Amino acid sequence: MTRGHDDELNLTKEEIENVTTGPGVYIIVSADNTKFVYPKGNSSVIYIGKADNLRRRLREHLKNLKLVIDSEEADMRNHYQPCSRYQYMKYHKAYVYTFHCLKSTQDAKNLESQILWKFYEKYRSLPVGNGARSFEKE
Repeated sequence: MTRGHDDELNLTKEEIENVTTGPGVYIIVSADNTKFVYPKGNSSVIYIGKADNLRRRLREHLKNLKLVIDSEEADMRNHYQPCSRYQYMKYHKAYVYTFHCLKSTQDAKNLESQILWKFYEKYRSLPVGNGARSFEKE
């Protein structure tokens, strides 16, 4: 993890270039110590996601976040839902933690499902930035 920057992911474009192009899971958390209220506790986790190419996916998140930050419009209907993960990232800043899959022994989707299920078990909810239940209990 690197230091955060105001209104950005903690990874700069240059730092993203050092992230693997392989599969993995990433967890985005609030950088301003905001704890979101869940049925069984509070957590700073905004979003849990997976990628077949972590570098490419983090670039996409950075691009989408910048679109939200640069937008002067309060109405984002053309691009985002009002409470999208990017809105949370904009207002609470964001750190990103990445977990690389072990070559040939670990699948990003399965790892994401395991992490989401553990989060759900603990808090009885998905992170605020995650949509429908995209995981399966094993």
